[in-house]
Amino acid sequence: MRIHVRGMRDVHGSKVTYWQSTTNESDLEEAKRVALNKYDELRLLVKDNRPVIELTWRDLYALWWQQKRVKLDARFAAKGRVGQTQRVDWFEKQSRRYWLAYFGDKKLGELTQSYVEGYWTWRIAYWSLATEAERQKHANHAQRPSKKTLDMEQSALREIFGWGNAHKLVLAMPIIENPYAKQGIAAKRRASFDAAEFEQLCEYMDRWVEGKGDNDKRVNARHFYQRKLLQIYIYWLAYTGMRTGEVLQLKHGNIGYGLTEVEQTPVLRIDVPKATKTGERTVTSQPELLFWYDALIEHTETDKKDDWLFVNKDGTRNTGFFKTITALFNEAGVLYDSDGEKRTAYSLRHYYAEQRLIELGTNARAFDIIGKNMGTGRQYLETHYVRKGIMHDEDALVSAGKERRLNSTGKREMERALRGLKG
Repeated sequence: MRIHVRGMRDVHGSKVTYWQSTTNESDLEEAKRVALNKYDELRLLVKDNRPVIELTWRDLYALWWQQKRVKLDARFAAKGRVGQTQRVDWFEKQSRRYWLAYFGDKKLGELTQSYVEGYWTWRIAYWSLATEAERQKHANHAQRPSKKTLDMEQSALREIFGWGNAHKLVLAMPIIENPYAKQGIAAKRRASFDAAEFEQLCEYMDRWVEGKGDNDKRVNARHFYQRKLLQIYIYWLAYTGMRTGEVLQLKHGNIGYGLTEVEQTPVLRIDVPKATKTGERTVTSQPELLFWYDALIEHTETDKKDDWLFVNKDGTRNTGFFKTITALFNEAGVLYDSDGEKRTAYSLRHYYAEQRLIELGTNARAFDIIGKNMGTGRQYLETHYVRKGIMHDEDALVSAGKERRLNSTGKREMERALRGLKG
């Protein structure tokens, strides 16, 4: 059948002259009935100023993302930043792996409330049902998504469906609410380290960088290089509280030396580049990081201001240690915390925040100082970074800072930094 209704348009607003399809009927009268019903349907679509060609959810997402990407890039550029925003990376990763896999080929008219609600069950079980090959390919995955992740997905899906509803592509706006939101579960903090657990990791790395790990058999030169680089990266995170991605965007030109105002303690002053999550800021390191920066220069054989800090053996920029850091934590016996939560490189940022609060106390000034150095705010620190109980541990408050300084500065820290370097 070939039907013409004056005023028909597609989703882009372009004129549609004819709507053409088969009736799938061999009986003439039935074919006429189907054609007349379709004609009435098309007239209603035109009257309601809606496109006459039904879209899949994949089509809807492509249309929405086209304008959303422009807004995100414009906002990023307005802040004086360059490169690609992490927000864009997040949308592209989540949509490719989850949203398009679940909703993608469904016609918009077929998306019932029950089907939309089914996304959360499918999403939570995704990695439990994934193949071993896929789990190994994405070694940094969370077995069960956190409340924060599902909250972010909930907001994104509401925005996509809402945009479709506003443009008359989605007739009925579904209720989009993840199970955590329904149950009123509080945000869950990422797994951190306490001082003893971090020391356990450090002691294991001391022999791991020398090829004496529990599972070591034949460790080649490239492995030795990457192990030492990862060890320095871990200490860099632990002694600055920087985000994992921020560290990997540093060049030697971003690193300066300084002295604290009162005690005249030597520290590194690190200029975080614009093209990062929260933009430019200057980070003051813990004094111990100077040993590790010297070790990094010796290890990579460069301190040219335009060279990346963390480079692979072939001189290319390192983009992350995802599988290796998981394997290292597992061998060191610190991959999971006491609650069964999996630790990642980001856990070292949490460790930094907790250790500074233990040493400085939990007064407003301490939160402001630490938050500014980490590029976050007090409320975010309290909600996402500091474990309940640690702010009221009086023994830790009065003793942990002194113990850490005695155990990890001076000669011992220098020996650790130099271990595993060729020489």
